[in-house]
Amino acid sequence: MSGLVAICGVVLLALVLSIVLKKDAPVIALLLTLTAGAMVLLRVFDVVGSAAQQLSALLAQSGMTDSLYLPVMQAVGIAVVVRIMGALCKDAGQSALAAKLEIAGAVLAISVCMPLFEQVIRLMAEWTA
Repeated sequence: MSGLVAICGVVLLALVLSIVLKKDAPVIALLLTLTAGAMVLLRVFDVVGSAAQQLSALLAQSGMTDSLYLPVMQAVGIAVVVRIMGALCKDAGQSALAAKLEIAGAVLAISVCMPLFEQVIRLMAEWTA
């Protein structure tokens, strides 16, 4: 919980400073928000790393193969990266570029899930046979 308070503090401080600086120094305001975003992501990646290790241990205990959950985790990772990069593009006034990024992210997410789709189709074929 203290991690969330620290993250919210950084975001709030960057937001206020960015609003103040945006009129007179828009480039500095953008760099400030990028730096704050990087700080937040570094803090979150620490938590994600330990959570991923715990999840991996739990899945190993359950006997589930990584071919079932890995595509889903990759798709979630793609969604997170596209969401962050799209917001950065929109903040920089490049909404058309953000839209293209979202389309690319959707295509990439579908492509990493293809092995999972294949397994589902194979399972359905076995049930109908």
